[in-house]
Amino acid sequence: MTTVEIGSVTPEVAAIRHHYEVSNEFYRLLLGPTMMYSGGYWEDGEDLRAAHDIAQERKIDVFAELGRAKGAARVLDIGSGWGTLLNRLTTVHGVEHAVGVTLSRTQADHTASLGNPRIEVRVESWEDHHTDRPYDAAFCVNALEHFVLASLPPRERIKRFQAFFDKCHSLLRPGGRLVLHVMTVERPPLRRELIDDLKFLQREEFAGCYIPHLHELAATCEGSFEVIEIRNEREAFSRACRVWLQNLAERREEAVAMESEQVVARFERYLDIFAYTLEDGIFNNFRIVLARRP
Repeated sequence: MTTVEIGSVTPEVAAIRHHYEVSNEFYRLLLGPTMMYSGGYWEDGEDLRAAHDIAQERKIDVFAELGRAKGAARVLDIGSGWGTLLNRLTTVHGVEHAVGVTLSRTQADHTASLGNPRIEVRVESWEDHHTDRPYDAAFCVNALEHFVLASLPPRERIKRFQAFFDKCHSLLRPGGRLVLHVMTVERPPLRRELIDDLKFLQREEFAGCYIPHLHELAATCEGSFEVIEIRNEREAFSRACRVWLQNLAERREEAVAMESEQVVARFERYLDIFAYTLEDGIFNNFRIVLARRP
């Protein structure tokens, strides 16, 4: 296991660390042993909480297949979280070397604690990442939403998405696949409660975060990638949010002792917002599979 930290702290980095540098112990309480912060793949009839960890591992296995990562020499995870995907790709799917980039130092520390010699994690932005050898596959699981600021004019946001896909193109071998999980937004109804909740997400919990429209992603990836699949999996993400809320409710006193009443209340509010907006079709969570054009 190799850890590298480079780069400077910008306002965008500070905003990300506000959310993701709550203690790893708190996140373990919230997310469970898998430490996977996205929607899982449950089978019909499964109890959501009891099968949560299996559902998360099942999702990674599907992603490995979609990315054609099994037995790959090198893979990249952009916004690699606590290293769960990297670890499973190397221990279950035969990946020889898995590289993760994250802006969270606590996430990198947790990944390092796995003690997996096939994993390299870098505390850096995707923009700063370089490689001497192209990757066979790349993944970005609910991280792209953090890479473009809502304060930018529409034209500049499009340029940022274009820069992301161009960067991924430069890092992958021809034909290599990029698998995304990314939230998108529909035109929200003008309800006061919803508007207040969306302001909370954008101004407080995920400051400056921009949830894109699907057409923005489609327009900016098409020159660099062929679209293999687009699948809306918002129900899987809303189910995960409901499980995490239950985990937090069951061990709330312990969570407050770990962090604070303010932190726990923040997480309760944002998870509830995500759950109901996904259930109401205001937010989507798309699985997008792309293949690098020559």
